[in-house]
Amino acid sequence: MGIDESAEPGGSWTWPVGLTDGPSRTLLAAGELSWCYAYLNLRATSAGPPEAAAGGVRAGPDGGEALFVLGEALYSAAGEDIAVLLDGASGAVYLACPDESGALRRDLLASSPRALVALAVAVEAVSLAATGAYERDAGEDVAPYGPATVDAAVRLGLQELREADPDLWRRTDGRPAHWETALRIRALAWGAEPRTADGAPHLVGPDLVEDLAELAGAGTVRRFLPDELPDRLVHAPTRQLLTEVGLPVSSRGALTVAAEGPLVTMAQSFPDIYADDAEESTARPRQGEYLALGGWTYDLEAALDGATGRIELPDWHDEDQPAPYLHRDLATLLHVLWTFERLRFERRRSTGLGASPWAVFRPRDLLDGVARSVLRALDPQAWATEDQFWPTRADDCHMGELIE
Repeated sequence: MGIDESAEPGGSWTWPVGLTDGPSRTLLAAGELSWCYAYLNLRATSAGPPEAAAGGVRAGPDGGEALFVLGEALYSAAGEDIAVLLDGASGAVYLACPDESGALRRDLLASSPRALVALAVAVEAVSLAATGAYERDAGEDVAPYGPATVDAAVRLGLQELREADPDLWRRTDGRPAHWETALRIRALAWGAEPRTADGAPHLVGPDLVEDLAELAGAGTVRRFLPDELPDRLVHAPTRQLLTEVGLPVSSRGALTVAAEGPLVTMAQSFPDIYADDAEESTARPRQGEYLALGGWTYDLEAALDGATGRIELPDWHDEDQPAPYLHRDLATLLHVLWTFERLRFERRRSTGLGASPWAVFRPRDLLDGVARSVLRALDPQAWATEDQFWPTRADDCHMGELIE
């Protein structure tokens, strides 16, 4: 986002009446306010100067206030689109949404467009560093991944956000809209280390599973003994994960794992379904040879393919529903569940912060608005069709919002 300070504001454009702030015009003319970062889409300015916001001009002693549309947030406020508006005179940037009368409700988002850019960069840098997008110098230490690093990234990121726009923190009594929630979501990228060399998408550590156990149950983690794993489980990464990292013994999470006993096949756990003379039947008889990993949402069972490590779901209640694929392997399953529970935790935490200081922004709106995309990025195949578990769960109105 380099900025040419000598750029002639406006160029061949005709600036709209009321857009008089010089630094804002310079940034707009240079194309520096046309991007989609930090859950804000500012591409509305890519074709020229911004348009005036509907209802954004008010009479006043100095001739009025003109607000211009820079773009929109990538989430809504109770179903209403949230605009990103620029005060053409002062350069202040707002999140805005009309109330029932059509008047604009606003929350200060940045004290200036330059500060807006710096804030967005600070949020994006957190996840870019975690995913390896930044090249490291030879010999440079690599931060460990896991929940503790996520929390450290939030603390460091909040400090960088304050430094990027101290006036914003002063004018909002230390509680500006949007930025802390956006940062907390981005910081989840530090939960598990990306791995591609051996085909595994992430390297899940014991601390992540311990945190998942706290978030989704009584905090108990079960690590299997080698003799509790059957010979048919030949997928080495899965055997290692089960013995060294473990599974959460959950009381309220999506996955419910037994506290003791060996892993057995689906056929051994559910003979009424998989036995040759079973009264009930399934369209997926091959899953009888899979291992019964643990109970799953909708009274299903997570079935582990001992040869490949793939996790599937049965179709016990409705033929061919849900689609069999759940996750590519156990590491992915645990990473997705941890991310899911962390998003849910942030949603609950945000509701316990007391009276909201904002007119438009609610943390849960941002969390609900991006939860699908955050989880989808961890295993796109799990969202490939509407028959997969996660899209079904996301669209299940009886269960509420995905992370509610």
